[in-house]
Amino acid sequence: MEEINSIEVVPCTESDYLKPFTVHYNQNGTKKSWDFMRTHDSVSVLIFNTTSHCFILVKQFRPAVYMCEWEKSKVQPPTSAEKPEEGAATASESQEGQSATEGESGSQWPPASAGVTYELCAGLVDKPDLSLEEIARQEVLEECGYDVPASKLKKITSYRSGVGVTGAQQTMFYAEVSEDNHVAQSTGYFELQLISLENVNGELADGECCDGSRSPSDGRCTRDECDTYLKVCLKEYQMEVATTGQCTFGVGSTQVLGGNTFSFKSTKGKIEETGKILIPFDFSWLRTYTLIVEAWDWDNDTRNDDVELLIERNIHTGMINPGDQWQTIPHDGPVARLMYRIRVRCDENYYGNTCTKLCVPRDDKFGHYRCDPSGALVCLDGWMGPYCTKAICKQGCNVLHGGCSVPGECRCKFGWQGQFCDDCMIHPGCVHGMCNLPWECKCERNWGGLLCDKDLNYCGRHQPCINKGICMNTAPDEYHCACPPGYSGKNCQIAEHSCVSNPCANGGTCREAPDGFECLCPPGWEGQTCANNLDDCASSPCAQGGTCIDLEEGFECVCPPQWEGKTCQIDANECAGKPCVNSRSCKNLIGGYHCDCFRGWSGLKCDINIRGCRGQCQNGGTCKGGPRAYHCFCPPGFVGAHCEIQRNKCDSGPCQNGGQCHAALDSFVCECPTEFAGPLCEMPNWSPSDACDPNPCENDARCHSMDQDFYCACPEGYEGKACERLKESCITAPCEVIDSCTVAVSSNDSAGVQRISSNVCGPRGRCISHPAGNFTCVCDQGFSGLYCHENINDCISSPCENSGTCIDGINSFQCFCPDGWEGRLCDINVNECRHNPCKNGGSCVDLVNDFYCECADNWKGKTCHSRESQCDETTCSNGGTCYDQGDAFHCACLPEWGGNTCNTAKNSTCASSPCLNSGTCVGAGDTFTCICKEGWEGSTCEKNTDDCNPHPCYNSGICVDGVNWFRCECAPGFAGPDCRININECQSSPCAYGATCVDEINGFRCLCPNGRTGVRCQEFIGVGKTCHYAGLQFPHGSHWDEECNSCHCINGKVQCTKVLCGRRPCLLHSDQDQRPQSCPAGRECLKHSYMTCFSPPCHQWGVCSMAGPSPPQTNTKCQPNSDHLDNSCGRITLVFNRDKIPQGITVENICYELRYLPDTRNLAKDHELLLLCELSQSNQDAVEVALSFRPEDLPNHNLIHETASAIVGSLSKRHNSTVMLAVIEVKVETQVMPPSVDYMVPLLCVVFCLLCLLCVVVCVWWTRKRRKERERNAQSASDDSVNNQWEPLRRVVGSEQQLKESNKEAEQERKKLMGTSYRTCDDGEEETETEGELEEDCGGAEAGVQLVYKYSKTAVQSSGGVICTLHSSSSPLKAPHRTSSYSSKDNRWKNVSAVLTGQKDHRDHCV
Repeated sequence: MEEINSIEVVPCTESDYLKPFTVHYNQNGTKKSWDFMRTHDSVSVLIFNTTSHCFILVKQFRPAVYMCEWEKSKVQPPTSAEKPEEGAATASESQEGQSATEGESGSQWPPASAGVTYELCAGLVDKPDLSLEEIARQEVLEECGYDVPASKLKKITSYRSGVGVTGAQQTMFYAEVSEDNHVAQSTGYFELQLISLENVNGELADGECCDGSRSPSDGRCTRDECDTYLKVCLKEYQMEVATTGQCTFGVGSTQVLGGNTFSFKSTKGKIEETGKILIPFDFSWLRTYTLIVEAWDWDNDTRNDDVELLIERNIHTGMINPGDQWQTIPHDGPVARLMYRIRVRCDENYYGNTCTKLCVPRDDKFGHYRCDPSGALVCLDGWMGPYCTKAICKQGCNVLHGGCSVPGECRCKFGWQGQFCDDCMIHPGCVHGMCNLPWECKCERNWGGLLCDKDLNYCGRHQPCINKGICMNTAPDEYHCACPPGYSGKNCQIAEHSCVSNPCANGGTCREAPDGFECLCPPGWEGQTCANNLDDCASSPCAQGGTCIDLEEGFECVCPPQWEGKTCQIDANECAGKPCVNSRSCKNLIGGYHCDCFRGWSGLKCDINIRGCRGQCQNGGTCKGGPRAYHCFCPPGFVGAHCEIQRNKCDSGPCQNGGQCHAALDSFVCECPTEFAGPLCEMPNWSPSDACDPNPCENDARCHSMDQDFYCACPEGYEGKACERLKESCITAPCEVIDSCTVAVSSNDSAGVQRISSNVCGPRGRCISHPAGNFTCVCDQGFSGLYCHENINDCISSPCENSGTCIDGINSFQCFCPDGWEGRLCDINVNECRHNPCKNGGSCVDLVNDFYCECADNWKGKTCHSRESQCDETTCSNGGTCYDQGDAFHCACLPEWGGNTCNTAKNSTCASSPCLNSGTCVGAGDTFTCICKEGWEGSTCEKNTDDCNPHPCYNSGICVDGVNWFRCECAPGFAGPDCRININECQSSPCAYGATCVDEINGFRCLCPNGRTGVRCQEFIGVGKTCHYAGLQFPHGSHWDEECNSCHCINGKVQCTKVLCGRRPCLLHSDQDQRPQSCPAGRECLKHSYMTCFSPPCHQWGVCSMAGPSPPQTNTKCQPNSDHLDNSCGRITLVFNRDKIPQGITVENICYELRYLPDTRNLAKDHELLLLCELSQSNQDAVEVALSFRPEDLPNHNLIHETASAIVGSLSKRHNSTVMLAVIEVKVETQVMPPSVDYMVPLLCVVFCLLCLLCVVVCVWWTRKRRKERERNAQSASDDSVNNQWEPLRRVVGSEQQLKESNKEAEQERKKLMGTSYRTCDDGEEETETEGELEEDCGGAEAGVQLVYKYSKTAVQSSGGVICTLHSSSSPLKAPHRTSSYSSKDNRWKNVSAVLTGQKDHRDHCV
């Protein structure tokens, strides 16, 4: 808002811009006078910004306009010539502090906006040494901030302005600018903040004191301190810095900041804003810079001229990226020590390493985008292009012949039509022609003339000659019949002996007549030869407006809804269907019904609200309310007060030659008389003779005789009615070739198309096209890679010396030198002695990034400035400690610093390699700067630049982002570098047998001739009966859609798929929303409360009313969010990305789209398919879909599994549905069927195992039998030599194996003596037993266990061992087995002490 105050009007006595004159002259003898002013000529510039697509005007305050507005207010301001009365005040005094600002209603002055104008950029021609173009250029730069070369200014015209007063000449120019030319506004600023300054001695750079003279005693400057302030010079990067010259980037300074020593760092570490300098820049930040920081003394009493004198100068070169991080730079100079920090920041809405990337979010006609953190434009959904101004049209929309202003539409240009604007319009009046370009009329075969209306094959098309006459074409639409003997006439219709050939058909009787013959036809037939079936509908048998359909054996009446019966004479009870909506009752009438409406309702069904407009108009009509009533504006195809009547396509009478028209969906069907055929009954029928005799087909094609026609089944490679010509490999002229190097765009020239570069090789390469859409890129010097996207690294040879950092450029490099080095390769040592820092006759010795002073005459210190000590506060830098060593000093540095004065950092900030992805690190102070390779960005080059933003791919192509390149992966059916080419699948002529091919997205559709069907019209179905469905006729072989199902007519029978469509979602109509309703004709959109909102708001959705009675409720166990699964039930879980879902989507919308998928309906041919959807209970971003077939007794789960796979496959395809494109995950659940079991295999396995077991048993039995026989033989031999008495057992010495072998027979004897529940064991040590017996410990016998001693020849005793046996007390001890030679006298103990080896008294009871 402008602020204008202190207004005062004074006379203009002298001006450099206006000079008034009066001219006297005679005009046609009349003496006249005229006042005029001489002014400067001027220039004006019409500026158009190609970035924002708008014209630029200048807004400024014009005093002349403001004063004209003041004059209208009738307020007289005081002038300087008029003295105010005593006590009065001048205008300026009386309005002191009062401004003519906007909104001051109480002020006597008009608001400031009254003087603000919007005008072209303009200026005076007041520089005689400059051309008009140069003056215009300066005005554009000064007023608008755009630097436009004078050569880019285009002169429009010159004219005289103000012809009544000035007559000055103004020259107008035109200029186009972009944001790249915008230099007037600051894009960023360089920021320097002083932290501290230490000038211990209070000296100047030349060694003098800032104020006063030195003290005679110690030579110090003690009279006063320096008045220190800073000057900053920022310029381009210089390898050898010059302290003089222009500061090209900018300058800055401070006020006096303090004395000799001061610091702006607080105890909390915060730095005050006092020592801050901002240097704005309005150019592309180069990242490299040279910074000269100087400390100056404001006044100096030691100088008479009171000039400003230098205290210290610091020269710093480096590289820095814009950002919020500070970079601290210390400087330890000969006189003073400085510490400051710097950073570069971009202005608001400017981004990037150069602060030139401008991004201001907007959503208007000049752009639809937002800005990401890096400043890149991110297009809003549905938009693309460099500035997101191009709407993404409907997928497949021809980019040359169609376009869109809003996303998702496809508007055709003049001369083009069709769903995708790829069908040209033929010339008006063209009858049998086609076109490749608009308004052409290229005749079909056998047609000629300007409008292709001349039949060049009248004989072949009409067959006019009868009675086997031979027809010959003589001229367009002319013919001659060569008649056989006995016939004459134009068409050989006159028979000289007419009845000889029995011309009467169907039992008719022939009778000679003067002009030939006549036939007496039997009942039901008529015509000259009794060949025509009598029209049973001629007598109009259908009453009450019914439509009569003639059949071969009678007729059929299609009755109006109010009537029924054979001839529509029975009154139907309309009240049975409850047609009345808001009524008390319904009364059936003859031919109709009457509704007794409630008050406030009217209409046939009582569905018209007399008081309101809501719900009055049907079929998508728009209701407009008036003062007395309302009026319905009907959409195309509907008429009536409420748009309730669908306009009949038969009203125009399209059927010719007496054909009867029947309305069918959005078209019509002609029922032709028998003597005519064709879509409009325009062709005479063939003669009753066989059309295939003789065979009219060529190239060995098979002929099929059809009703009144013939059809030739052409072999592969041939086409035409008679298969007479070779099939063309390409139907377009010329054949469409995919060229990856160029793309076709529309133009305004005569051709309408121009080809521009596809930019597939980027800005650094040249594309060379190859066959089959391939290409190669020839790269510019310095670049390589498939897309010329890689900058060849010129630093690979490490050309920079002395630890210099090499920065790769385009076919070049640049070295950034460490402190102390300079030159192109950092090979020149900076001479720190060039400014003679040593005082008092000291001699300077140059070091690397340092110097050393050899002092004379007992002077001390780093610069020979002290008499007292070698050390002071500034001797050692960076926290180093100075030690005075008499004639020298020594600095003890902190661990991270080195050098004579601790001025060299040991560890670089780049030592950890912080820059990623081959970025180059440049260390500076306590921070670093990363120079990223092309394709990477971020503070550490961690982010891959999104080359896919804004989206470059058309037709739902997926952009693959690489490093400094991108590639478009096209959706099926599209090709080209940016997927804008819709592949013409009809180019290869895939349709056979003369069918017409219609190109579609990723496919084609064949319009088959009569008698053929199939994808390529390869199946011959002949001629069949028409189908009657929903009161309409459909020809044999036709297909149509019935809501979510597909129907097919086969010889009079209708076959439809069986998907249960459910209630159709629709958009509720409102007075503000004029969009058409989405319900079919005759239905209205109703509110419904059962809808589940998935992406709010969803209040605008309703459901379409039912055409008839409501279908019965479907009861099924297969529900979403349930665990039920069987052979006819499955579940699919769709997980969505919420960010990609449009607003206002319900779960029912998603289910509706699934039901209408072509793959879904194709699998529901034999069983009804039901799809139910609900919001997932476990994931709010998911929708569960239940699939079930009816009846629910399928033998296996193959059908439900195939259906689920088909739906998942459809979702994986790219299509226009933005809802389904948001699906990111699909989960399928079907019943897992156990594998079928074959019982023969396990049965055979069991039998085999039993046989093996039997063999083992037999072997064991045989082995035991043989062993027993051997034992009996051995026992009988032992009984002869042993008297069964105890003998002392000697210790067996030998291997364990020999012991086992020798004791086998004794062990068998022990087993026969002991029962099965007995086990032998050793009292103290383990006993080894054969036959795998278990071991027990006798010493720990439990209660109820008896200790039994047993004779055993196989026992192996140890010293002091006891042989025992344990058995349970609950079972009696079995009696020992005795042989036949047993004697009680022998059954006693003998020499027990010898057996027990040393146990003298053993008193246990033994058996």
